[in-house]
Amino acid sequence: MTNSFTFDSTIIKELYYIKKDYSEIKDILKSYSDSRSFIILGKILLQEKNLDEAYNYFSKAKYDIGCAYCKFIDGNLNEALKIIENSNNDFVFLNWLKQLIYIIKQDRKVHPTYFQIRNFYEQDLGILFMYKKYDLIEKIINNSEYLANFNSEIYKYNARVLYDNGYTNKVEWLLKKSLNIYYNDPETHYLLGEYYLNSNNKKGAKEAYQKAIEVNDGYYPAEKKLKEL
Repeated sequence: MTNSFTFDSTIIKELYYIKKDYSEIKDILKSYSDSRSFIILGKILLQEKNLDEAYNYFSKAKYDIGCAYCKFIDGNLNEALKIIENSNNDFVFLNWLKQLIYIIKQDRKVHPTYFQIRNFYEQDLGILFMYKKYDLIEKIINNSEYLANFNSEIYKYNARVLYDNGYTNKVEWLLKKSLNIYYNDPETHYLLGEYYLNSNNKKGAKEAYQKAIEVNDGYYPAEKKLKEL
């Protein structure tokens, strides 16, 4: 096999993005030695919780984002910062990761944007849950009041991530706090309905779904659930 690997080839896109058949794609990618294949391999290994090997492939590709992210997940915040600050790449995610590290370190010299929090916050918490980095998760969530200054939906994001990872004891409180800030968000009402439904509180679920429709007429997810109930 030659080294003419094309990142957006049909087979790679199908296996990686659609089928998520990582075992087969790894065999294909290991036949190549270019940076793009190394980056995909690193991403796969990251999802497989093989942090050291992921870092090795990101290093081979000179992929600063991946290297810094591995160090961040592993709790080596200073090493992650060093990679970010020495990077010549102006990636949006690198900037966000730098800010997230400063937030964890309680050094608020930089401030996140609404879109950075919306695009990356839940993803990063989800990865940290996957790696069971509960100390980092706690430090991030403890900064919610500060983060709410830049994105008032932060409590909804926390509720969704905690719920998805089986930590439900504060979900209702977080969603109601989110509604106190922005009551007319149909998604938050809907998520509260999902919480109630899975807690066998059908009455509460119906009321929450109905409120989602009241604040956003025709909100399809809530209408669908009400029909099912």
